[in-house]
Amino acid sequence: MADRKTARKSSDERRDDIVRATLGLVARKGFAGVTLREVATEVGVVHGLIRHYFTSRDELVAAAFDFAVSSELESDRALLDGLDPLSALAGWLAATPENHYRVWIDAWSEAARTPPLAAALDRHHRDCERILTAVIERVVDAGLGASADPAADSRLLTAVADGVAVQHHAVGVIDVDEANAIVFGAAERQLGLEVGALARVNPVPARGQWAESPAR
Repeated sequence: MADRKTARKSSDERRDDIVRATLGLVARKGFAGVTLREVATEVGVVHGLIRHYFTSRDELVAAAFDFAVSSELESDRALLDGLDPLSALAGWLAATPENHYRVWIDAWSEAARTPPLAAALDRHHRDCERILTAVIERVVDAGLGASADPAADSRLLTAVADGVAVQHHAVGVIDVDEANAIVFGAAERQLGLEVGALARVNPVPARGQWAESPAR
């Protein structure tokens, strides 16, 4: 009896298992390849239990994306806070690991067919823009660059970085060095930084890793 009680999971723990299993499937198969039955098999529960927590597959994949990106952005902010302004800017704009951006790219592709995922994607895209806005404000406040509208500059540089990420990770027409050179150059021109300033201070990319923790 004691062993059975120890093994019994709370509702929150079971939900977390389901979300993490979904993340593992997304990383391997993409959002479109996830089914509730496969998630149930991954977690080791009956299919009907998944619907106790999530009313639809669309709701489940959106929750998985939301969980992963929320976790990433929390660690991103902590890392950025520990960097000087230019290093934080370079770290945020630097090309990210392949798993990170491939999931974002896949989410963009699937969002048109999955409204809950589209809503989560939009929310976190805005979160990323706000983080970059704050970093740009730090650069300006330190007297290292100039920006008449940090929020507008954040939107522009986010668009550049996302477009370059597609060319780098999804298409493979540019390598990581060229990806960084394009994005860093755009930021240096936009913010009045010295040419090459970001490459000189570039730390490990300050964007989070895609969560792929196993369910069990």
